[in-house]
Amino acid sequence: MKKTSLDVTIYLVVFSAIQIIVSFGAALSSIFALKADDPKVLMALSATASIITLLIFLWRKWTPVGKTYIQSKPWATLAWSAVAAIGVVIPSMWLQEQMPALPDTAGEMLTKIISTPGGYFVIALLAPVVEEVVFRGAILRVLLSSMQSKWGAICISAALFALIHFNPAQTPHAFLMGLLMGWLYMRTGSIVPGVVFHWANNTVAYLIAVAYPGDETKLVDIFGGNETAVIMSVVFSICIFLPALFQLNIWTKKRGR
Repeated sequence: MKKTSLDVTIYLVVFSAIQIIVSFGAALSSIFALKADDPKVLMALSATASIITLLIFLWRKWTPVGKTYIQSKPWATLAWSAVAAIGVVIPSMWLQEQMPALPDTAGEMLTKIISTPGGYFVIALLAPVVEEVVFRGAILRVLLSSMQSKWGAICISAALFALIHFNPAQTPHAFLMGLLMGWLYMRTGSIVPGVVFHWANNTVAYLIAVAYPGDETKLVDIFGGNETAVIMSVVFSICIFLPALFQLNIWTKKRGR
């Protein structure tokens, strides 16, 4: 267990250090006559940190890579992973709105990245791959191999995933998503379903942010102030999410997990 704790600590330190070191690039942006809060600068820094992280984790083989899972043609699992992600977004937003308001330390930065050409690539494509490589492919993998309680391992990895965002406003949703993606990894032994789930989740969040810009957008704003429509959307989304989860349970069992 000591080795597992050391490995997890190393993964987290490397992941965090890259984010911090690359973020210092903003301080050097003035050399090139750029503003530190310029959306293009923020997007470039975020993409750079993600790519460096991905390269290091793959180079060090902290996250094993292979073709076995894709060669098994798990198309149903991947499709239902995307459906489940779409179905859980609105209920998660509603649940978070019922909780006390938390500081949103990254909302402005994310809004700027989203407003920039290439923002979708960074937020919905690159980030899901990198975060699944780190938090499921590396961290959860070693936790599952050393802990008797599989759900204990999933909860720890989900908590670390939520906290490492360094944004209290994202913590509840990130923890919930971490549980779901951790479950997918435990069932399949692959990060691919989690990447698909993560991509679908971030894509929906991206589209909502584009359609309704602003840090304080709530479901009631999206539905024109109609509280009844909000509740109906939550119920409808749950009716999407639960069958998708049921199907995932079936299809992952068929794979012998």
